[in-house]
Amino acid sequence: MKQIRLLYIILYLLLCVSCVEKFDIEIDGHADLIVIDAMITDYDSVQYVYIRREKESLGYRYEPYYPPFDESSVYIEDDKGWRAEFKNQDRGREFALTGHRFEPGRTYTITVSVDDREFKATEKMIPLPDIDGLKFYAKDTKEDDVVYQPILYFKDNQPDVDNYYLFDKYCERNSNASRFVSIQRLSDQGLRADLDGIVLELGLGAEWFLDSDDQMGDSYYYSFMTISQSNYNYFGIMADQINNDGGIYKPTPSSPVTNFSGADVQGQFIAASKTEFNGFITEDIIVER
Repeated sequence: MKQIRLLYIILYLLLCVSCVEKFDIEIDGHADLIVIDAMITDYDSVQYVYIRREKESLGYRYEPYYPPFDESSVYIEDDKGWRAEFKNQDRGREFALTGHRFEPGRTYTITVSVDDREFKATEKMIPLPDIDGLKFYAKDTKEDDVVYQPILYFKDNQPDVDNYYLFDKYCERNSNASRFVSIQRLSDQGLRADLDGIVLELGLGAEWFLDSDDQMGDSYYYSFMTISQSNYNYFGIMADQINNDGGIYKPTPSSPVTNFSGADVQGQFIAASKTEFNGFITEDIIVER
């Protein structure tokens, strides 16, 4: 009886250990895939580029360890002849550029070198439209509560040109409990000429992205960015995957098309003109809808 009990204990310990062991999945054609996340704006003082191996996202460990890249570098240039190199911040995986103000209207090309491979992407930084500001309107809920939805007022400066935008949102409760709503996108193809403001819940992603039950006194943060059609489509594939009624794995997940040239690369280079709104929801910024 004691031997059986001891055997159960050993099996249990083995099961516990197996839960924190690395779990690697090898997928043909993806072992050497490089993922690059690169974004520059005319607003932020520090710009970042992140590089990783795709197979690192397929492994599970209790404390992930990502090996460094032996040789990697990042530099950027514009169509006026300016050029700068990003500084290596973390073992060839994170790069930063400080002190340069990027300008809307210019075209930027970023070059990422990893070992003996080189990847390039080019994007034009499109100027922001004329923005009048951010307000909130009161909305009744099914629970007879009142919550507040944001409205952004801006003018489409190019009514005959398709423009694309990206939003980022963060809200903090009075109780100090924080809530983050991820990046959301919008195309002005759907804007109506008879409206002077848009509610940020319109057409921006999955329903759980759009949950916006902000309350009076909450602090808020929004960023509003212009992006290219390539960037817009990139995020759209991910949004469509989440929105699909068949579940997150139906249809079969597929990699969004990258704007980096070169073989075995994924990710996106974004050149965005950007502005931010932050403050507290107070009576003076509540409007009728």
